[in-house]
Amino acid sequence: MFELILSAAIIGITYSIKSVFVLSKSLGRKRRWLVTSTYTLVTGGLFMYFFITSRDFQELRENNPALLDFVVGGFFTLMVTCLVMGLFHLVEDIIWVMKAIVRSVRGHSKVAEDLGGSKMTRSTFISKLGLGAGALALGSFVWGFTKGKFGWRIVEEELAFDNLPKSFDGTKIIQISDLHLGSFREQFEPLKEAIQLINELEPDYIFFTGDLVNTYFWEADPWVPVFQELKAKKGKFSILGNHDYGYYGDTSDEEQAACREGVIQRNKDMGFTPLINEHAILEENGERIGLLGVENWGESHWFPKVGDVSKAREGMPEVPFTMLLSHDPSHWDLHVQGKEDIDLTFSGHTHGAQMGLRIPGVLELSPAAIMFKRWAGLYKEGKQHLYINRGMGYLMMPGRVGMPPEITFMTLKSKA
Repeated sequence: MFELILSAAIIGITYSIKSVFVLSKSLGRKRRWLVTSTYTLVTGGLFMYFFITSRDFQELRENNPALLDFVVGGFFTLMVTCLVMGLFHLVEDIIWVMKAIVRSVRGHSKVAEDLGGSKMTRSTFISKLGLGAGALALGSFVWGFTKGKFGWRIVEEELAFDNLPKSFDGTKIIQISDLHLGSFREQFEPLKEAIQLINELEPDYIFFTGDLVNTYFWEADPWVPVFQELKAKKGKFSILGNHDYGYYGDTSDEEQAACREGVIQRNKDMGFTPLINEHAILEENGERIGLLGVENWGESHWFPKVGDVSKAREGMPEVPFTMLLSHDPSHWDLHVQGKEDIDLTFSGHTHGAQMGLRIPGVLELSPAAIMFKRWAGLYKEGKQHLYINRGMGYLMMPGRVGMPPEITFMTLKSKA
């Protein structure tokens, strides 16, 4: 993955330089070379600074997280802006090579370089397109790394089930996920705003589907009083995510075990009932449904594989409708869908890659689609449903670009 990102950055910078060179043609030879050289030095210098500084990732994370956010954010902004800016020329070169091969095979002469007799050459036109797209990308990333990461979006869903008892018709559930409180560095006001938004929805239940912290349980300590303010009429339940096991720092087995226990305790302190391969029975007017909560289970070898639905079911009475909290959606694909009698599963984990392009009601694109089979929103297979929350927090990339932090507001309806 690192090699892929580095290659993308180098390609983007190289082709963005070509765009600048083409666009500065009208300035004359000397000014053209001055502008292009200046752009190359500034862009290349920033890239080298971000790259060299980020190599001390662990030290920066421990001692200077603000600088780490600046470096990582600056690197992604530079990389994507240059890549978008130069992408048009990259495509042009690919097409040119393909045409050259065809012309060589067929013996045709070279085609004209301008557009339909216009005075503007094709390269100039493409460079202007790239410049506009690059400016849009730059603005989007600057916004995403400043205001966008706190631009809470409430996503409303309504699901109807044949087997949901009538007493639960209209049940309102809030799902939040992937808080990663270590990334917020005590920026309390934005999260207080999110909590106020949740409380105004007056949910019956709040489900938190894991990743309270980044690496250490104590990252959650300043936030306990803040999340104690979350209000649910009938209960708040939580599970663990892959980051809640302390695997991602230079930690010993003892420290990892302490992180897990510490996160469980912080969940309790915040007013959640942790379901650690356990279940709860939700009751309304004498009718009951089941809620299972499992530890993390992830398909990747990097992630803990300790989630156990069978263990969570132990001792649970027979109920007509069952929900599951499981952090990683790959668990649903491999161990739940078509294998367990579970009607609705809530997951998180993917963050929607914290980056995407969304046209409401039309499409939603994200690099997450490359990494995950199911990465955001609602999925249905047969009578089983999976909902993947895009997360409230952020990790690594210190912001959200076109992928706002999500609060899911789900209403259950009974067809019975």
